[in-house]
Amino acid sequence: MVWTRPPQPPVPTVWHTFKAKDVDSDQQVVYRVQDLTEDRYEDLIQLFLDHFLEDEPIAVSKGITKNSPFCENMIKLWTGAIKEQMTIVCYKEGSDEIVGANMIVIRGSGGDFNEEMPSDDEGDFMSIIKYVAAQFNPLEHYGVDHRVTAYGLVVNKRYRGRGIATEILKARVPMCKAFGIKLCAHNFSAPGSQGATRKAGYRTDYEITYDKLAEMGPKYTLRGIPSKSIKVMSLWID
Repeated sequence: MVWTRPPQPPVPTVWHTFKAKDVDSDQQVVYRVQDLTEDRYEDLIQLFLDHFLEDEPIAVSKGITKNSPFCENMIKLWTGAIKEQMTIVCYKEGSDEIVGANMIVIRGSGGDFNEEMPSDDEGDFMSIIKYVAAQFNPLEHYGVDHRVTAYGLVVNKRYRGRGIATEILKARVPMCKAFGIKLCAHNFSAPGSQGATRKAGYRTDYEITYDKLAEMGPKYTLRGIPSKSIKVMSLWID
């Protein structure tokens, strides 16, 4: 069954506020995490192109972050995801600059990453993602029909080092409670996102090292990758 967002709570709802250092000083300022509104769709996709792809370890290793077909396919994937109205973004109070975002989708069984990529390297990217997803089924493990997953967690480079990714992840909890969703679970491939997720209280349910993946052949071999492993990390919400 396909999950769709109900009309309440409405878009945009502010899910979380917190204090962190300002980007231009050591002063503490207020940030808020809220639903993405339609007028910022294009800005959000540009943020992902500028600040997410070059930090995605698998895409970087395969050398496809500047590949036009790959970027076009990712834009298509992201556009479909944000239209589901579950993406959350972070703003500093008094500014309309998008500080960071989490491209959230709600998925049931068989709902992850069915897209095909046109070139060999892009196909390898999806093969790795799909392989990891096939090794651990969060829905079966936790006995639920739907879960929060995501197509990317990103923080604008200007705002990094302030714990903002962790705070964005914390905003999932009140959102999930509002919609009656019990589980957040999906892959994290970059060390920064893995660290932020751990700080937000998530556990590691499955982990495979990139060296172990490489034993399966060239398609699964990644070179010059900054992290040691891919993890499926989850949070159960009471």
